[in-house]
Amino acid sequence: MKKNIPTVSLNEFTNQATSIFHFVGADDNSTLYEKIPHRRDDHFLFILQKNGYSKIVVDFKEITLTENSIICILPGQVHYVILVDSGTEASLLTVDSKLISKKNRAIFEENYFDYQSISLNSTTSHFFNSCIELAEASEKLNTSLEVIYSLTNTCVCLFAQAYKEIKVSDTAISRKHVITKQFKSLLLKHFKTHKSAVNYANELNITSAYLNEAVKLITGSTVSYWIQQMILTEAKRLLYATDNTVKEIAYQLGYDDPAYFNRYFSNLEKMTPLQFRVRYRK
Repeated sequence: MKKNIPTVSLNEFTNQATSIFHFVGADDNSTLYEKIPHRRDDHFLFILQKNGYSKIVVDFKEITLTENSIICILPGQVHYVILVDSGTEASLLTVDSKLISKKNRAIFEENYFDYQSISLNSTTSHFFNSCIELAEASEKLNTSLEVIYSLTNTCVCLFAQAYKEIKVSDTAISRKHVITKQFKSLLLKHFKTHKSAVNYANELNITSAYLNEAVKLITGSTVSYWIQQMILTEAKRLLYATDNTVKEIAYQLGYDDPAYFNRYFSNLEKMTPLQFRVRYRK
């Protein structure tokens, strides 16, 4: 029985802190569509789709990738492929979390629940591809790690810039925007123990009212909503990828009362945890 979501480690397929893989869709890609519940990585995955059409699922949200589109999948997010057209080309860049700067990590984490790909114009896409090819060439030539990591960081920075541009402009950044980013970062770390706005407000040394005001202004949703989304997302991952009972999952997520957790999940998802498990394991 699976008690934990298996984690795919970067060192399972490379002894380096980075890796680049080029994918081309075959005439029959059916083997890619098997919902193997293990796609939870300990590293960042950056995808640049050069052409074609594909669909992936990230934390049970369907995302479409088309020509000149990118996406970043963060450590811990469950993901799998559901459709790839023949001839679709993509470059996949995997990067050890330790190589991601705090600044870039904050940008990617801010988009944690947005689940969207970003379309690039052809010139920008070509530039992205050129940088990825340089990083790959440096690995093949066995250049110094300093060179490899520098080129990899350039690629990561390009992805971060693209994600940043879909958010507020630099001129619009305010204290409330900073607080919201800090809250989302804390949420990813403490959602199993911190279940209320007060918990996070205390961490940030502000009032819960001000935290709610800031988060609602910047995101359009309340602190409670984001807490719910994080708890539900991890609950779904555990229901899908482990054989744990609902009671065990409730305890894993910090709930001493499994019945309360069952009601909590059912009210928000309009189905019970077990119904969710059956539906997504078909």
